[in-house]
Amino acid sequence: MHRLFRAFIYLFISLLVYWIIPPPAAGAAGEFRADYDVAYAIAPTGTTIVTQSVILTNNLTNLYPQKYSILIDSEKIKNVIAYDKQGQITPAITQTDGKTEILLTFNDKVVGVGKSMTFTLRFENGDIAQKNGAIWEVNIPGAPADADIASYDVSLTVPSAFGSNAYMTPLPANGTKWIRDQMVAGGISAAYGETQYFDMELSYHLENPRVTPESIDIALPPDTAHQTVTITSLDPKPTTVTRDPDGNWLARYTLNPGENIDVTARLTASIALLPKDGYTDSITREEYLKADQYWETTDPAIISLANEYRTPRAIYDYVVSKLSYDYNRVNQNPIRKGAAQALATPAQSICMEFTDLFIAIARAAGIPAREVVGYAYTTNSKLRPLSLVTDVLHAWPEYFDEERSVWVPVDPTWAKTTGGINYFDKLDFNHIAFAIHGVSSRTPYPAGSYRKEGKAGKDVRVGFGSPPEAPAMGELTTRIEMPKRVIGGVTTQGQAIIENSSGVAVSDVSVSIQSTPVDVAIYRQKKSIPPYGSLQIPITLTVPNMWRKSQGRISAEVNGTTTHFAFDIQPVYFMMLPVALVSLLIFLLIAIAVMKPPFLWNIFKKP
Repeated sequence: MHRLFRAFIYLFISLLVYWIIPPPAAGAAGEFRADYDVAYAIAPTGTTIVTQSVILTNNLTNLYPQKYSILIDSEKIKNVIAYDKQGQITPAITQTDGKTEILLTFNDKVVGVGKSMTFTLRFENGDIAQKNGAIWEVNIPGAPADADIASYDVSLTVPSAFGSNAYMTPLPANGTKWIRDQMVAGGISAAYGETQYFDMELSYHLENPRVTPESIDIALPPDTAHQTVTITSLDPKPTTVTRDPDGNWLARYTLNPGENIDVTARLTASIALLPKDGYTDSITREEYLKADQYWETTDPAIISLANEYRTPRAIYDYVVSKLSYDYNRVNQNPIRKGAAQALATPAQSICMEFTDLFIAIARAAGIPAREVVGYAYTTNSKLRPLSLVTDVLHAWPEYFDEERSVWVPVDPTWAKTTGGINYFDKLDFNHIAFAIHGVSSRTPYPAGSYRKEGKAGKDVRVGFGSPPEAPAMGELTTRIEMPKRVIGGVTTQGQAIIENSSGVAVSDVSVSIQSTPVDVAIYRQKKSIPPYGSLQIPITLTVPNMWRKSQGRISAEVNGTTTHFAFDIQPVYFMMLPVALVSLLIFLLIAIAVMKPPFLWNIFKKP
């Protein structure tokens, strides 16, 4: 909030000489020492009262501070009050380009080396605390790295109505206050609440220009360690929905030659800060270490960096320090450059380059990493910008924590643009994953990438939602497809189909299939069946040959619910009997033709 404070120094009339000393340059370093005590008191409405108590101590004998100014990155500043020991100070306030400057001219004039002057500035700031949906977010900017600032203590008071603290970084150094070194390193970021809720409406325009039918898969926002998605409607319904190795939900549509359709998906998402209890991911490690189009892990410069930066935190810090965000480029329909080119032109970077460089170095260092493309809610596009990759999407990287078996999201882009807010040890409640790129650096394409040419309006609409009255539950149905008649001694094939007919994924699906009289035992564990998805399990039976008809049964137990399928067992001679009868008839006809019995001959002989 307050950038480098500026103390304007004017001359002091010396009692030893009788002429005026010319004034030095304004704010010369080393002339004063400043000690700050800054208190942030947030009201239940979110309005924050900021109180700065400042002590300015003279380092020289012939100078004293006369003016002080502060520049605040907000226009939501009001009720400014200032005073020193001589009384109230009338502030001069100017607002331009979304910023507010407060200029104070002191009443008090304290002269002499080691002498101190104290003043207080108090104002209300409407941008420190914001309620976004179900979450209160608090962001306090850091202090300038000014050698003349001897101390900078910050305290924060938050109303209990905000709820439980979800995160606070950094934690206060002494339990109640933050100190200068912490504030110079970056501001304070905190959030209150447990879960954020979003409503989404996503549009996909699909076309098949070919002369043959074509299947097209579209990516729907999936469940992850931090988000849970419910599909409230999907029109038209897809043929099926599958889950790929990255965890994407892919809805498949089959289009006839020349056909085009518009798919509308309405979804809700709940975002949590911490991974879900018991949630784990399983990966094929080699898939997330290989080079790809935008992740040039074999580039000599990338290899050199990977040898130097060996941990996710070290790579994150390097990317944040190396790249600069280009606010002009983001409005130019930017072309993705990739990691190697990001190193060559670090000043022209946006979220894609921050993400690609992190992934390339991490993979070259032996750390599995991937990209997430999605929607990131922000109230300040300058501090937390987005990338205009069709319908305002954002990109951020994830690395795989092999000890916990979970993907960990980080955001080096926003760490850079917010002046050092910690987006490594935690993310926030504002990132919604639309598509995950790990096996491929380009596909699947996220919502917003299926725009109809010439269409007006947005294909991605996201707004805050409300907590559901009751948690949505998935609905599994099981059916067994087998022949109703099985021949003893003959192998018979079929399948069990477990379908999710709901818009909610069903996790940890346990399947047990058994049969009688033949002992078939199949056990499967499926991590998740996505909404409108299915699981097919092949069944192969070879019933022992029997000499009389009997019955068999297949039982499929899915998450505690059992489905039965009965079938008839026919002895193998039942299958051979028609052949035997036909053979006997043929034999008889041949015998009659050859032997010509007299009684038959007389019957058919002409009179």
